[in-house]
Amino acid sequence: MRGGRQPGAGHERRATRHRLLVVLLALGGPAIAVAAFYGGYRHGRSVEAQRRARSAGILPATKESPRGRGAARERDGPARAPQVEARPVKTTAGNFLADPGFEEGGAGWKWLEWSREWAPFRVVDGFGASGARSAALEVRGGPGDGRTRVWGVVQEIAPDVFPPVVSGKYRVGRWEPGAARKVYVQAVVISMHAQGTLPSTQVRYVLDGVAEQPYDMSNARYRFVHRRAAPPIGEWIDFSLPVRADFLELWGRLPPPGTPLRVLFEARYDDKPAEASVAADVYYDDLFVGVP
Repeated sequence: MRGGRQPGAGHERRATRHRLLVVLLALGGPAIAVAAFYGGYRHGRSVEAQRRARSAGILPATKESPRGRGAARERDGPARAPQVEARPVKTTAGNFLADPGFEEGGAGWKWLEWSREWAPFRVVDGFGASGARSAALEVRGGPGDGRTRVWGVVQEIAPDVFPPVVSGKYRVGRWEPGAARKVYVQAVVISMHAQGTLPSTQVRYVLDGVAEQPYDMSNARYRFVHRRAAPPIGEWIDFSLPVRADFLELWGRLPPPGTPLRVLFEARYDDKPAEASVAADVYYDDLFVGVP
């Protein structure tokens, strides 16, 4: 046999990749996304290529997708949320919320079950601020649980006028933050721009539990109602938030009439050490979003 250099493994791999690329380009569509992923991986661009492939439905979502980034997502601003299901509100006075005192068992309220960081709430009897019922947020986190977990009650509304006031009452029955520095009670009003295609703008009101701003977010502004590491135990605490004035001051504008608003009343922990345990019980009642 004639001597000379034989084709090596590297040559064979290059030839295989060339043949694969030709086939994929001929197929078009989703195959191009796979080709982009493969080529990007080979040339050090795997993160962007994987993102495009997942967007095309070629690769499954992983814990690095926007749905599962946890606390890092808070710092970077939220990814696009699922379609908002906002209830139109045509009245221009009074309370825009459905079942604000939970006497109807929480009709109209929900939690963000599409988010891995969220947990459900309960409506409990015999523990209301003025009526017979309230919403119970049972905060629990132990070793092995994620760094961030949120309990809350949520309504999405599309009012013809931006509400000037958000108010209500909360009560803390148990408060055991352990080694977690960020355990707190919070109300949030989010202006959800058309179909979620633009970053939301929001104002976050820390009601209790932390003395420093939990996160820096480009699309969120913070207000503190109380700056204290531990809330009072066993008493109903009133809060009233001038949300219209705060949006004007902090964002310089109000969203157009009819813009969907996501209103959240939360109890949560963030940046929990892996082996830390957290336990807290928080109740909400007599909630108001509207024009007094």
